[in-house]
Parts: sequence; C-alpha cells; structure tokens
Amino acid sequence: MDKTKFNTLIKKLPNYALWVMLFLFYFAIGAQFNFVRGTYQALLLTFLQLTAYYVNLKCFMPKYYGSSKRRYNIFSLLFVLGLALFGVAMEIIYVKLLPEYAPPKLHLAGAFAFSLIFVLVAFWGGITKFLIGRQEKTNTELEALRRENAESELKFLKTQINPHFLFNALNNIYSMAYTGDKSTPEKITMLSDMLRYVLYDCESDYISLYKEIDYISSFLEFQQLKTENRQNIEFNIGLFDENYQIAPMFLVGFVENAFKHSKIEKDKSGFVSIYLWQSSEKFYFSVENSMPEVVAISSQIKLGGIGIENAKSRLALMYPNKHKLQITKTDNRHKVVLELYK
Repeated sequence: MDKTKFNTLIKKLPNYALWVMLFLFYFAIGAQFNFVRGTYQALLLTFLQLTAYYVNLKCFMPKYYGSSKRRYNIFSLLFVLGLALFGVAMEIIYVKLLPEYAPPKLHLAGAFAFSLIFVLVAFWGGITKFLIGRQEKTNTELEALRRENAESELKFLKTQINPHFLFNALNNIYSMAYTGDKSTPEKITMLSDMLRYVLYDCESDYISLYKEIDYISSFLEFQQLKTENRQNIEFNIGLFDENYQIAPMFLVGFVENAFKHSKIEKDKSGFVSIYLWQSSEKFYFSVENSMPEVVAISSQIKLGGIGIENAKSRLALMYPNKHKLQITKTDNRHKVVLELYK
C-alpha cells in the first residue's frame, strides 16, 4: 500500500469506527430480546442508514442540491419514503420467516415510523457532511486565491519599485561618477545588493529582518543623494533579532509611501521618522512623515487606497490574528504603527 492510500485510509478510520459503533449499539438493543433479533436489527438499521447517508452525500447533494432544489426535494422525499417502506417490508418478512425470534406483536405504523426516523437522521447527516465539506473546500480555495493574490500584488509591487527607483539611483550614481566622488563604487555595490534583494531574496514568503533593514538603510542613503543638503530623515533601530522572519518588501512599502507624500526633497520643513524594535513577544515598527497642505488635500483618497489595502490583505494572510496596524493622519502629519505578535 502506497503512502497516499494509507493516508486516505487513516482519514476514513473515524467514519468506519462510527458505523461499527452504531452497528454494535443497534445489536445491543435488539439482543435484549434475543441474539437473532439483535443481529437482524443491527444489519437492517445500519444498512438503511448507510444507504440514506451515502446516496444523499454522493448522489443527490452533488447532482441536484445546487442546481435544482425542486428535483432534490422530490427525489429525496421519494427515496426516504422508499427506504422506510423497505424497512417495513423487511420487518414483515422477518416476522413470517422467524416468528419465534420476533416481538410478540407487529405494528406496521410503528415499524414505518421507526424506520423513517432512522433514515431521516442518516439523510440529514449526509446533508451536513456535504455542506461542511463544501464550506471547507470553499475556504481552501479562498485561502489559495488570497495567497495567489498576495503574491501577484507583491510581484506587481516589485515592477513598480524597480524602474522608478532604478532610474533615480542610476542618475545619482552617474552624477557622483561624473564629479569624481570616491564613494561611487560603494553606492554601485549598495544598489546591486538592493536589486538582488528585490529580485531574488523576495521570492520567499518570509525573509530575515536584517535584510529588510539593510534595504531600507540603502534606500534612505539614495534618498539623501537627491538633494545637496541633508534631509530631515531619522531611522532609529532598537534591539532586534537578525534572524527574525518578516514578509519581504513589507516595511519598505510604508517607507516609500512616507517619502512619496512628505515631498521632503522640496519642502525644507518636511521630515520622515522611522523607528523599529523587537522583543521576545512583539515586533514594533512606525513611520511618521510630514504632510504639506496641498498634498494632504490631494492624497486623502490615495492614502486609504490600493497600497494600504494591499498591506492589510498581506497582514491578514501572513499574520492572522497576530498583528495590529494603526494609521493616523492629521492636517500636517501621517503616521503608521505596525505591531506583530508571536
């Protein structure tokens, strides 16, 4: 027996055990009269319920429940009544063939009601099993769709980052090389490491925190190169575990958003303040930036748009019930606080 068949058998064992227990239960009730009655009753009731359960689960529900409720109701009614009548017929045959092992008096109406109740219970069990299975399948498909969507959003995010950032970075490096800046080789290496991170390291679902921090630090270095004077940028890093795993390009999105809306290159009073730390129980990250009045008015919709929704969906997917995202905005400030829990 191969591994797949063995795993399938293991999963089905609880179902088999349930039917065996029901068989023994029905036998115990019938055996109070005699052994023959107990065996007959266990076989009949188990057969009726097995048939009602599996025919409904494997045939009626998949074929008619979603497409034609009217057909399903008609076929189900006829099937249930037919099984109940079959139970009565078997009871009549049993009494005639083995009268010495039969109860003192046969009540056809009672036998029909008895069989009908047991058939309906099993039939209802088939409905429940089918609906639960369909819901689990739907949840699995939704989870796969959400993951696929998150991966697509990440890939889309990469295509947005690379051309725009690369263009500005290469311009800055070209200017440095043209003026004979001795730090040009260092900046080329830094840019190479950043592109390697985006193109290769980010293929994983999670990445070491120090790589994300290294990328942000390099990003800030290139951001400073956009202006002759030093911009008001703070990046405060507290204690953290370098091997702590985090979703790639996640923090970077908030940082880029802060620079996009602060207009720090043009606004001398603008600022971007970034702070992160990590303890054994929590990871904390915050980004606060200035909001020029014109930008604050024009970006009211964008700040709650696709970028934030992307972040929220990735958080729900990768950190379910283990995160807190708080976004606050005043007339001239915008702040994002992210907390991840173990």
